[in-house]
Amino acid sequence: MKTSATTRLLATIGILLVAASCSGAAADRTSTPSPRPTPAATLAAVVFGSGSYPGYTVVVPVGWSLLTGGQFVLKYVHSGPGPVLGLSVWDVGRVYRDPCQWHGQDYDPGPTVDDLVKALTTQPLRHATKPTAVTLAGYSGQYLEWLVPADIKSSTWTDFDTCDVEPTDGHRNFESWLGTGGMGNRYEQVPGQVDRLWVLDVRGQRLVVDATYSPDTSKDDRAEQQQVIESLRFVAP
Repeated sequence: MKTSATTRLLATIGILLVAASCSGAAADRTSTPSPRPTPAATLAAVVFGSGSYPGYTVVVPVGWSLLTGGQFVLKYVHSGPGPVLGLSVWDVGRVYRDPCQWHGQDYDPGPTVDDLVKALTTQPLRHATKPTAVTLAGYSGQYLEWLVPADIKSSTWTDFDTCDVEPTDGHRNFESWLGTGGMGNRYEQVPGQVDRLWVLDVRGQRLVVDATYSPDTSKDDRAEQQQVIESLRFVAP
């Protein structure tokens, strides 16, 4: 399945979005992304995964966009080098044992919040922080941060020179996880990129809120992102 390059910003999914499909053919990185125009308003988004989930809403400042398909809330929308700042929510199905040499290394971490947190904190190269108890949007879980090594070599936007090649599109991905049912693979864009992760139990459904930013985002950018995170609310499916 061939689609546009926009969601090289955060992930690829197996059906619908403007992205390089994780189950299909090569991505077109040169095409122009087409975000929905967004005033300062409440945006409704959906969860990555193959099941039925609560949706969620966020209140965004002027300049943020909800991409076609509804999974990504982003400030910067581009298909080449530049700041990365956004938020997505995942039903994580499988985690990679190694984010760089990841071929054949995905596994089921187990069903609970604690299972997934253990899998994330033990993934090599990520330098994960110690998980802490947290509540977000009224739901409890655990919070941690992890990052892409700042010194990993990356000669091309979203590609990492020493990492395994994605056979469907030829990109060298630094991978984090797969959505349930293979619906979306979360890979990173640049060295030093940070992911702030809330692993939550939302009405019996384990969901991961992933707020990501690159080192070249500003203090103001990150303050805006924090406002978006704090505005997140889950809604009935």
